[in-house]
Amino acid sequence: MISVAGAEPRPAPPELVGATEVVKLTDPVGFIDDAIATDDARIAYVVTDGSTKAELHVVALATEQDTTTDITAITLHPIALRLLGARAFVVGEAEDGSQTGTLFELAPTAKRPVIYKLGPATHVTAFARDGRTRIAVERVTQLADGGTRHEVSLHAIENGARLGIGHLDLDAQNANKQLDFHVNHWADGDSRAFGIKGGEWNPKDNMRTPNVEGTYDVVAGKFVERAPITDLFEQHKRYQTLADVGTTIDFVRMAWDNQSVQVWRDGRAKSLELDQPIVQYDPKSLQGELEPDGTAWIALKIDPVNPDAVARKKADPEYLDVFHVASDGKATRVARVLGTKTRFELGAMRDRFWLLERSSGFDRGGKSLTVYKP
Repeated sequence: MISVAGAEPRPAPPELVGATEVVKLTDPVGFIDDAIATDDARIAYVVTDGSTKAELHVVALATEQDTTTDITAITLHPIALRLLGARAFVVGEAEDGSQTGTLFELAPTAKRPVIYKLGPATHVTAFARDGRTRIAVERVTQLADGGTRHEVSLHAIENGARLGIGHLDLDAQNANKQLDFHVNHWADGDSRAFGIKGGEWNPKDNMRTPNVEGTYDVVAGKFVERAPITDLFEQHKRYQTLADVGTTIDFVRMAWDNQSVQVWRDGRAKSLELDQPIVQYDPKSLQGELEPDGTAWIALKIDPVNPDAVARKKADPEYLDVFHVASDGKATRVARVLGTKTRFELGAMRDRFWLLERSSGFDRGGKSLTVYKP
């Protein structure tokens, strides 16, 4: 335990190190919800009171000009947001947990603000497919045998046109016996299922070929990839992690021993080289955002009573350290934001990052949104 009795007062640590504040956004009445989007020049967020009103704000970073659109009639609980020029796409969640996806005009005086609406459905997800942004609309229904049917339709985000539809039936053990396929995890709005595909019967050798890792495209209705299992131990350990995450194959995670940070892309892990000692951080504080160009941003919060601080008998300032990760896996600390007893949500926009300061005792949204430039 660190004792501070009789210690001389230390100078207050600086609030911000290594970065400059581009803009800080707050609202005197409501709170800033979780759905936040950016493009090269703008940041978009929703101010809501949680029950009666929701307003979308799109702020130009260069001028701080704010375009505001009332989206109360679209959703009171936005959970995902995309900017598309003069339009925006929002995924909203209803009280029963169902989701809708809506494309609408940003101009508040538009005669027909809503372009299209998808859902309600179990999940509505925007993701990249074949170099384009697509929308997956998934409906999960219970089957008589205790299993589930996963029906997924694919849509163009620019106009909502349906590009395809398919389904995958699974029993209570997440398996499809007809396909000889056991699902372990999903990605791309549950339009792709990953798992173990049983081997094929080889009449020449009078035996089955070994099981393989299979990727099943629900919309196309076929396996789009089969990969041999060359290391059963590695495959089992990797699939355990992917099953824990469940709905994506691209994420940031601590290694099992908390001694390193891993970036997972396409379901494979790569350990990062941090330029700071990992032992000083709280492993539960890790956040990350992956960029399409192979880079990433991660954030870790200093544990004030980490082993080094205990050895010095002085608690460390509770900084949130923000790292930029190069495509070669080297993570360089680019900023520190003082956050004593404060929770942050990290996001990125190319050469900048943003932090949503969480409200105390409330898991939804936060009280301020700040954009920083290292």
